[in-house]
Amino acid sequence: IVVPRARAAMSAPGAADLKAELKELMNKKDDIERRLAAVSEELESTGMGGLRGKLVDDEGYPRADVDVHATRTLRNQHARLNTDHTELMRVIETKMHELYAMPAPPKREAAEQPAPKPEAAAPSWVQKAINAAAAPSAPPRAWAVVDEVAPGGPAHASGLQVGDLVVRFGSVSLADGPSDLLASLSAEVSASEGAELQVVVVREGAGEDDLELKLTPRRWDGRGLLGCHLSPLDKAS
Repeated sequence: IVVPRARAAMSAPGAADLKAELKELMNKKDDIERRLAAVSEELESTGMGGLRGKLVDDEGYPRADVDVHATRTLRNQHARLNTDHTELMRVIETKMHELYAMPAPPKREAAEQPAPKPEAAAPSWVQKAINAAAAPSAPPRAWAVVDEVAPGGPAHASGLQVGDLVVRFGSVSLADGPSDLLASLSAEVSASEGAELQVVVVREGAGEDDLELKLTPRRWDGRGLLGCHLSPLDKAS
């Protein structure tokens, strides 16, 4: 197959295109999470076997008090949705890193641009956190971005969302200095299983004020104690 030169030379999507694509992906993520919640609720209803309950009795026969066929059908549906959610979160993470890594547009001469506009290499709420952290007199600000939240996990239950910028997680913040903050966070989470931690984040559309969430690290059906993934903001940006 011969690709025309004009098509081959097509430029990569700009920041606006990536933001639009991310918005569509986030809408798909929300839809999958709503469907997962609905399936889980139906599995826990009367006459169903739950997500992991036994479907046979001690003698190996199908349980008479459970609709075995419907339970298996819903479990398969839940597994497919969970797989779709995991794959979608990988795509969202990749697109977020692409967006944060985009170079700023070239500056024009002062005569052509009397009122310079802020760089558009990252979403406005990300850039605001970066600018605040860079200011000499600014208080400690965001140091990590949430790029994955597993449905049903402790982070999801606390209200943490993909795209949230972490200002403080428990006692871990930029006030700790240039140490490995993610390593400090891992140690604190491990030592705080079952204890409530305060999480302060910056979220797009939430206004100027930081959001304060309560998250309790605990064992659940997924990996780890949080059910979320964070990336250093300097890496993501």
